[in-house]
Amino acid sequence: MGVDRGSDRPVYKQVADGLRAAVRGGELADGAVLASETELMARYGVSRNSVRNAVALLRVEGLVVTEHGRGTFVRAQRPLRRLSSSRYSKAEEDAPDDQQLLGVEVVDAPQDVVDRLGLEVGERVVVRRSLLSLEAEPVGLADSYLPLGIAEGTALEGFEKIEGGVHALLEHGLGYELGRFVEELTFRMPTPEEARVLRMGAGVPVVRVLRTLFDTAGRALEVSDCVLAGDRHVLVYEVPAS
Repeated sequence: MGVDRGSDRPVYKQVADGLRAAVRGGELADGAVLASETELMARYGVSRNSVRNAVALLRVEGLVVTEHGRGTFVRAQRPLRRLSSSRYSKAEEDAPDDQQLLGVEVVDAPQDVVDRLGLEVGERVVVRRSLLSLEAEPVGLADSYLPLGIAEGTALEGFEKIEGGVHALLEHGLGYELGRFVEELTFRMPTPEEARVLRMGAGVPVVRVLRTLFDTAGRALEVSDCVLAGDRHVLVYEVPAS
């Protein structure tokens, strides 16, 4: 295996092409260690600098991660399938297996939440902040905003785990008849804090899912602001054809 010296494509990109194909073709599985720089130099007949540039390119693409003192590994690609507006599924498991509540507080509603909940400027909301994980690996952050008029004096203000989740409490505990969701998706690069908390590699984007829950009367009950690691989710929507 070598590179085409007559090609206009830079040598390091040709090396990256070969390694990328091995990852996507399954020759290098999730968690597999890449060959050493010396081995890759011999395999492709290139300089150490070309190998380093190739691996750096794959890191930027989010395909590999380098752990100092251990080597470079294929980044685990086990995306969750997020179906419709409310469920997750995966080949082996049905959902993130842990939702860690990070905090609950009463705050002034951000402007985008004000707009979607139909609140007055400066009106306060309860926000419940959570970290979503799968097999101890963080996969997303979720902030749930609820009007203070709905949440005040209920378990939504508390730090205890809500059995069945926020939507179950709204429907079965507080008597709201849930009607529909409206979701807005934005794709961007993570903030430094998001990248740190979600343990994201360089070059990996996030998907922001801003979801508004309405009851059957058209009243907005909740705005959920989720930031999902782009390499760990597949969003699937079923839309009627007519």
